[in-house]
Amino acid sequence: MAPQRNNPRISRKNSEAALPEEVSEAISEAGGLDHLLSAIRPNEIKADAALHKILSDETRLVILRALRQCDMCPCVLKVLMNISDSRLSYHLTVLEEAGLVRSYKKKNWKIYSITEKGRTI
Repeated sequence: MAPQRNNPRISRKNSEAALPEEVSEAISEAGGLDHLLSAIRPNEIKADAALHKILSDETRLVILRALRQCDMCPCVLKVLMNISDSRLSYHLTVLEEAGLVRSYKKKNWKIYSITEKGRTI
């Protein structure tokens, strides 16, 4: 949700009079209302929301936790999770597109590992 710049209860002109003193002081110490509004970056909010949607699926969280332990091929993940090939493939693709896991080829095998970004989750 985008910040409300024209909120009548907290307009830039009367914010000092309309807010409790400790809130007014905190806003001043933070650099003012304009600075606070500029710190809320819509593109970052969208990216964060997308990441949270990806992480809201239990299957993907299990995959991430498993890959924290060691690199694995899909056949091992499939047995660990007891899910179909197509369902596992879908979730691995979502995680890979989000930059949370990566895959590499080793002969006829495709091996998945967790990325640094994935480790921070």
